Amino acid sequence: MAVEQSSAPRHTERTANRLGRSLTFERAIVHVVGTLAVLAGALTLLVGSGVLGVYRAGRPVLDPLLEQWIRDNPRLSLTAVAVLGVLLVLLGLWWLIHALRPENRPDIHIGGGATGTTSLTGTAFTDAVRTDAREVSGVTRARVRTTGTAENPGLRMVLSLQHGTDVRQVWEELDEKVLSRAREALRVETLPTVVRLNLDSSPAQRVR
Repeated sequence: MAVEQSSAPRHTERTANRLGRSLTFERAIVHVVGTLAVLAGALTLLVGSGVLGVYRAGRPVLDPLLEQWIRDNPRLSLTAVAVLGVLLVLLGLWWLIHALRPENRPDIHIGGGATGTTSLTGTAFTDAVRTDAREVSGVTRARVRTTGTAENPGLRMVLSLQHGTDVRQVWEELDEKVLSRAREALRVETLPTVVRLNLDSSPAQRVR
């Protein structure tokens, strides 16, 4: 069983975007396409059932004027269809690349202003956090990665727990012993973090 929780404020959209890749664009496209498909289907049903008039219901799907124009301009029609097809293929490839691109794992900038800026590699930081996380009671394995940007970093953690571990105690120790040290090391008051807990199933018991 897995439990996932964010230690970042849920009311802040900027904070949520730091924790990982935003799916707003993909969701918006899916909603638009779905809405258009539903509207087109509803319009087709209305026309076909004769609600908008018997004459409209008996007309062919392709308007006769458009059909005649295509017959009179075959080369231009084929060119338009080919261009539309190429644009759709390019749009599909762009969307695929956009969806499958690797998520950003930034290094971290500490400080700034008159004191200057110190860069900390994401690997070094996550190794330190991972070491602290393994010291939490009941944690058997830990995976940590940075998200967001160098100036506004976040963390994503996956912790595996022993069967019977007190999850409440894990949350408390995680905030007091791990995340507090991470915030102190980065010199920040808040560090957006998503924590996923994998709870091991109870060991099988042999029936005698």
